[in-house]
Amino acid sequence: MVLDNEVSAFREQVSAFSMLQVNAGTKGICHPKTTAAFLDWTRRVEDGGYEGYIAAQDAALSARERLAAFCNAKPTEIAFTGNATVSLNIAMDLPWHRWDAPVDVLISDHEYPATNMVFGYLQQRGKIRIVRYGLSTDSETLIENLERARTPNTKVMVLSHVCCNTGKRTDPTAASTWAKANGIMSYIDGAQALGQIPVDLCTMGCDLYITNGHKWLGGPNGVGLLYVRDGFEDEMWPVHVGHGMMPFTPDNEYSGDPVFAPGAHRFELMATRPAQTFATMHTALDVINELGLDNIRERQELLADYIKKRVLEQSDRFELISPLTFSDSSALVSIRIHGVTGADINAFAGKVLDEKRAFLRPVPEFDALRISAAYYNVPDDYERLWDLLAELKG
Repeated sequence: MVLDNEVSAFREQVSAFSMLQVNAGTKGICHPKTTAAFLDWTRRVEDGGYEGYIAAQDAALSARERLAAFCNAKPTEIAFTGNATVSLNIAMDLPWHRWDAPVDVLISDHEYPATNMVFGYLQQRGKIRIVRYGLSTDSETLIENLERARTPNTKVMVLSHVCCNTGKRTDPTAASTWAKANGIMSYIDGAQALGQIPVDLCTMGCDLYITNGHKWLGGPNGVGLLYVRDGFEDEMWPVHVGHGMMPFTPDNEYSGDPVFAPGAHRFELMATRPAQTFATMHTALDVINELGLDNIRERQELLADYIKKRVLEQSDRFELISPLTFSDSSALVSIRIHGVTGADINAFAGKVLDEKRAFLRPVPEFDALRISAAYYNVPDDYERLWDLLAELKG
């Protein structure tokens, strides 16, 4: 299998593999080189004082440029945040009052829990009304579903590039084009996409896109990314202001209209932040380049196909709910276990995590278990999983 030797060396150096690790979709495992770089940057910041911190800040800014290029965005269209949920909260601090409240927001029936929380909170505050539409991997069906759900008061469309609960892959370009043609803002959740499948934000044409570094990019915790299409930043309000977002004045007095940093950078608070975390993304990207992005994707597709094959071979125990073809899916594979509820799976996942035996991702809303096929996994991981799941009784 692709990258076998590299993966074996990786796994030998990382203690996390003493547990069963099949949940990169929640938290990926850093390559040893990336972990070493993070520790080195932390030492430089803490041992080097302000000089070390400035070096980390400079490295963070250049890492931001590399990440923009990685997803084909302009450097000014990408901002660092704490994680994808932080990016979502920043993105949705819109001047809702400019519309007659509540406005309608189209949200698919496959969205991430935090997405439902944020928009549910906005609905509770009377800002919006959630209108659900059926998600589809087929572009024509997706547009038909959006069109059926659209109302005269629809202002925002929400779509996951890769769905966190079933691994379905959608067509955000078609959806964003449809939204633009109808005067609707397009917000795409890419938390499960970047590093797993190609992401071309320039071609996609969405207004807002969020993602992170700690899943499929192999970076440390604390790296969120917010994409704001060039020119769209004026449609948003910064949720906070501080260093890096607007200039300091000698007398600390401000008057007139605010002068913000260009593009998405006006949403990136740089004040005494953990710059070493962002700087480490240089090494995470170096690892991807060394392994080869095509090799990583090929291996993850092979592993996802292996999982599906084994699930179908055990149809007396399991039901596959992710799409069979990889073009419609991803390195996330979700299954149901006959006679077992989502609550049962949730309790079992907590139990084996407490016992330090496995890191699993329940999907209780679909009565399912989600399995990740990261490039550092091996087929034997999934054979161990089937044995583990034999303990789970409904």
